[in-house]
Amino acid sequence: MKKLLYTFIAISFASTTILAQDDSKSVRFGVFGRLTPTWYSMPTNNYYSKGGAIFGAGFGLNLEFRLTDVVAFQTGIGGDFDGGKINYTHDFSPLNSIHTGYIVDKTPALIEIKDHNPSDFSAGYASGDYSSHYLTSRQMHTTYVTIPLLLKMKTKEISGFKYFVNFGGNLGVLVGAKSDDNTVDALNNSYPVSKGLSMYKDCIPVRVGLNVGGGAEYRLAGTTSIFLSVNFVNSFISTVKATSVYNATAINGSGSSSTFTYAAQNLKTNGIQINVGFLF
Repeated sequence: MKKLLYTFIAISFASTTILAQDDSKSVRFGVFGRLTPTWYSMPTNNYYSKGGAIFGAGFGLNLEFRLTDVVAFQTGIGGDFDGGKINYTHDFSPLNSIHTGYIVDKTPALIEIKDHNPSDFSAGYASGDYSSHYLTSRQMHTTYVTIPLLLKMKTKEISGFKYFVNFGGNLGVLVGAKSDDNTVDALNNSYPVSKGLSMYKDCIPVRVGLNVGGGAEYRLAGTTSIFLSVNFVNSFISTVKATSVYNATAINGSGSSSTFTYAAQNLKTNGIQINVGFLF
């Protein structure tokens, strides 16, 4: 009986020691998934305006490096699928024509118009290989590889829970950008819808922004915890180039001397990340 009691005490002590190791572990590894409603902020503009949010998603790996009992440096790598909606003005009245248009081929794929004159595409129009469209709305879908750089400040454990806030930034590298467009074909009086148009050449390949939020961890066993956090993210850099490669807002002149006015644009991503994951 005494041996059994001693064995029970020894096991209990060992279990308590293992469960207490969470604070002593200098490096923790984790996995996560998230839902991310995102939208674009933009300057006041006669040609385009906010169109609303889309629901994106993400996943990845976390790394936490313990600095003190209550502060850790958090990084990792993940994939983020986000974007936003844009509405475009399309007023074709002779005295107040405001529109944003582009050219597509039969694929359909966007044709680069930057550094070209309208007359450069005349043969393509005549053969039916090219067609021009005016935007009414666009839904952008972007894919980034994201590296967070955060300071995480957490409480001591309270009934299995630790509460935390984190603050820092995100660095993202663009790996894909597509758009789904609603347009007007003024010549044929039709309303084509184009899906999956590649926008990569019209985008800036990196994204740097703010990441701030908070949440809670719940210890499951030993150093393994499940966590939930909600973070606000805000890009400091526009998703798209200041001058479009594809879009024009007007045509200046006539005949062989005419030129495009390339569309000015500025779209900065904002979002709410709802993260769920495990730390080990």
